Amino acid sequence: MTSPAPDPADLSLRPLSLADAPEVLALMRRAEGGLGRLPDEMDPPWMEEALSGALQGGIALGAWDGSQLVGVIKASRMPSVQFQHVLWDLTVAVAPEAQGRGIGHKLFLELLAKASALTPRVERVELVVREGLTHAIRLYERVGFRQEGRFERRFRLPDGTYEADLPMALLMEQPVALQG
Repeated sequence: MTSPAPDPADLSLRPLSLADAPEVLALMRRAEGGLGRLPDEMDPPWMEEALSGALQGGIALGAWDGSQLVGVIKASRMPSVQFQHVLWDLTVAVAPEAQGRGIGHKLFLELLAKASALTPRVERVELVVREGLTHAIRLYERVGFRQEGRFERRFRLPDGTYEADLPMALLMEQPVALQG
């Protein structure tokens, strides 16, 4: 018998560190159906590099149900000075048994809140999603992302068929000055 999925209200969100890389890797391998890598393509050096990129000026967050990691979201800052206002390479993964409970939505809201406080200011957040992941696309649209194009025949499925990848972006609003 499996344990019940966590209630998003009971989750704790916290920044990830490189020490969390093994748990993040294990979660991403389990949630591989929506990711752009197969489980055997995900290894510790790859995970450490991906997490390091997000920790250097970007954002990496975990959702924890007690001591169990049930969701992650990370986005890196683009490396060139001309693109410092952009977070990209966004990845979100939720444990299969915890999906459909609002954890991804909560992670996105926290990522966007943290992004709005970064310096230099983040004005744009980008991601790419496979067209067949309609549940993920609905989530991204709910938090404000809009499709900006289409990469035809970019994603080859295990059966040899193709799907388009859809670039999506969210343009951050101007921060509101605090009255005080």
